[in-house]
Amino acid sequence: MNTPAASPVNALLARLFQEPELLQRLRTSPDTVFAAAGLTPAECAALRDGSFGALDRIGVHPTLRMHYQMAVKPEIAEHVTVRDFLPALMQERRHG
Repeated sequence: MNTPAASPVNALLARLFQEPELLQRLRTSPDTVFAAAGLTPAECAALRDGSFGALDRIGVHPTLRMHYQMAVKPEIAEHVTVRDFLPALMQERRHG
């Protein structure tokens, strides 16, 4: 049995920003990419759905969920920031 980190779906999503041609193929022909990665029908359906809940149900790593969102909806990157998180992180670093 695959562990979530080693699952074919997580392996595929981890490659998206390492292999620009794979990312382009995903955007133009996702079902072909899913089939080549050996994904199950449930995994394919969840990736087509794309919601965080669907991705969670098939064991997609939380970081890869965000990567996938940015892959299929590039405009989402405009809304992703750590700007508000950094002060809290620095405060914790000083006191923790």
